[in-house]
Amino acid sequence: MNYDFICVCLSFIAPFLMGMIIFFLRKGLLTNVILSLVSIAFALFSTFYSFHILKYGESLSLDFYGFFFLDGFGIFMQFMVEFVTIFVILYSLKELPHNYFHRTKQFHFYFSMILISVGFMNVAFSLNNLFLIYIALELSSIVAVYLIAFNLTKEALKAGFRYLLVVNVGILFSLLGIVFIYYATGQEVSISSMGQIVSSLSRDMALLCAGLFIIGFFTKAGLMPFHIWLPDAYAESPTAVTFFLAGAVTKIGFYGLARTVAAFAYNLEEIRLLVIILTSLSMLFGAVLSFNQRDIKKLIAYCSISEMGLIASAFVLNSYSGFWGGVFHMLNHTLMKGALFLSVGALIYLCGSRRIEDISLLPKKNSVIIISFIIGAMAVGGMPPFSSFLSAVTVIFNLAEERFFWSSVILAISGFISVIALLRTANVIFWEKNEEGELKSDTSLPALMIFCSLFLAILLIVVGVYTEVIYCLIDSAAKSILATIH
Repeated sequence: MNYDFICVCLSFIAPFLMGMIIFFLRKGLLTNVILSLVSIAFALFSTFYSFHILKYGESLSLDFYGFFFLDGFGIFMQFMVEFVTIFVILYSLKELPHNYFHRTKQFHFYFSMILISVGFMNVAFSLNNLFLIYIALELSSIVAVYLIAFNLTKEALKAGFRYLLVVNVGILFSLLGIVFIYYATGQEVSISSMGQIVSSLSRDMALLCAGLFIIGFFTKAGLMPFHIWLPDAYAESPTAVTFFLAGAVTKIGFYGLARTVAAFAYNLEEIRLLVIILTSLSMLFGAVLSFNQRDIKKLIAYCSISEMGLIASAFVLNSYSGFWGGVFHMLNHTLMKGALFLSVGALIYLCGSRRIEDISLLPKKNSVIIISFIIGAMAVGGMPPFSSFLSAVTVIFNLAEERFFWSSVILAISGFISVIALLRTANVIFWEKNEEGELKSDTSLPALMIFCSLFLAILLIVVGVYTEVIYCLIDSAAKSILATIH
């Protein structure tokens, strides 16, 4: 019996099994949280065990029976999803009973869907066949619909339906790309041989397939012009789910881009230019549109679209340092959006509204939340000593070196606009005197919610100052992407 294989499979088996157990047990909230954390602990053990094998092995990937394929990038993605899920579960422990007490009987289903979604994502990161990866991603998208529409209000249901319609139709284009590649080559489309497959295609077929993959994975990531589902989905879902979407679910789109479009961009300059143009539009317009938002979660959502444009542009730069910057910024984006969304969720917990005008009526006493929000906002601007500074500068320099200086300028301007929008909002909420008075509320902020937002904010500084703590994982991921596209 291959014990290494069993340990590797725990990353998706544990969440799947525990998700089903929670669904059928129908126990209380605390039991659901404990069981969920136990399953993620097993998944984390599996991920670190896989990384240990890879680090001390002779190969850049783990291949099991020609069916499972796990390399440094897949391990990085698993780690990030599991890391995010821990905070989602902890945050939900306090958020759900306060904001969604009318859905108490469905709390077990909520945690079950989160774990099953993690299982689908982790299995997608472990597969070699692109068609099977597509199926896993589709199933994870369907599960996410319930989480978005959890509140069952008219707005939440509309957001969930729009997500289901746009994302599932969009990613069908990726399926067409897989079908065309299979038709042209007569062989299964595997991650491990993507570079060789792309180089064997005719130019016209390669351009067609690349365009289909761009549409599919740009839609999944929520990048412009396929972003229409993202602001409403982020705004209407529970704050913990918003972080789950921003930190884990949308990252699947970048996984697809790095596995497919990066290989096409390496062979076709037209595809590289197209992606850079689209990502530059995402960076600029995402930042600009954030200025018009009175819903604070939508404001952060548009800033997120801008940041994600930077990540996507890094995956078509055809250099180790470009991929390194892109992978690192994926992690930083997760930390930034965690600090911002979870601190905002705490404010919504106190006043019961997402409107900036309503939140500004709160007493100016939430100093820890202020710190978390400001750190997250400054990190969005790529300022030192936050970890986003190093990743953003790396991508900017690589864009300039590869003759995309205009895109690096747009990136810098977009970051400046985003941070101004966030700091202006912070001024209105935390410092500006409100003539209407303060909101009277007896609600106290749970320590667990404060801890979750502050911990992620502190990590932005720790990883920025001591980048070596995460360097090995990012280095392995960047090298793995290069190995599969060549």
